Amino acid sequence: MKNQTEAENRKTKAQLEENKVGIASLKKDVGDLIKYKERVGGNFSEIEKKLDATEKQLREREVNLANLETDTEAALNDTQRLLNQYKTELSHLNTTAHKLGVRVEDRLNATKTELEAKLTKIQKNSEGFSSELEKQKAQVAELKEETGGRFSNVDKQLKAQNATVDQQKTSITTLKEDTAEIKDRLGSNEKNLKQEVTSILAQVNAKVAFSATLTQSSGVFTGPATSSKKNLIFNRVLTNVGGAYNHKTGIFTAPKKGVYHFSYMTFGYSCYTSGAILLKNGHLQVSTYEFKGRWDKDISDTTSNSVILDLNVGEAVNIVLWTGGKIYSSVFTGFLIFPL
Repeated sequence: MKNQTEAENRKTKAQLEENKVGIASLKKDVGDLIKYKERVGGNFSEIEKKLDATEKQLREREVNLANLETDTEAALNDTQRLLNQYKTELSHLNTTAHKLGVRVEDRLNATKTELEAKLTKIQKNSEGFSSELEKQKAQVAELKEETGGRFSNVDKQLKAQNATVDQQKTSITTLKEDTAEIKDRLGSNEKNLKQEVTSILAQVNAKVAFSATLTQSSGVFTGPATSSKKNLIFNRVLTNVGGAYNHKTGIFTAPKKGVYHFSYMTFGYSCYTSGAILLKNGHLQVSTYEFKGRWDKDISDTTSNSVILDLNVGEAVNIVLWTGGKIYSSVFTGFLIFPL
């Protein structure tokens, strides 16, 4: 009886091992499908769901096998315990051996029937899983073919895009060359413009202007002049931008070539002859003159004049009194209108 039980147990374990091997093989196929799916890529949501369902079924079956193995081991342990008990009782109670043998045989038959039912169920489930796996393999093969066609179209599109990119690169190279040429032209034009701007700024910044008066005390007159060569010295300088007027000599010396504006005014009394002459390099340009008048008819006399002169650098302008002229005060101004 013990030998028969052990043989049945070995047979059951062998079937369990075969099922484990089959399940391991199925897992390997599923793993291969997953790896293939990862290589191929794309939208495999439907296949992934089926694989997840298949994996769930495998896990459930694995749990069932584990439970079956546990039940089998428990049954074997019970059987072993009973056999040991039977041996002890047989040694002491030979009369009860037959009854115990019947009980053990019935128990083993029931266990065998239960195991066979469970194994049959597992086999049916395995067959169903194999069928489903074949369907999935067919779907994967179809997907491979479809994916291959898509990859072929993508490859064609990439080749067309590469050709377009090459054309664009050629166009960009041409544009770069044109841009470099334009930059060279702009650089040359910019240099010329900078030179012109510098010249204009130099002209704009060439500021020259002065304004000066005679410093006199109350009751003191300038003159009378004994010679027309004697300069009027306007020693009170109000403005002297550019420093071209000399308050010690009374002479304005042009610092730049350009067009200048000069004006002057004299104030005197009617009892004296008054007036002045503006000279350029010692030559008369403009003048003012007021004859001596009657004191009771004309108390004061004022004269004024202005002129625009074209001067070169170093040319001189100054004011002199008429010979015999006598003035009380005078103003002399001048400024650069624009350089040449």
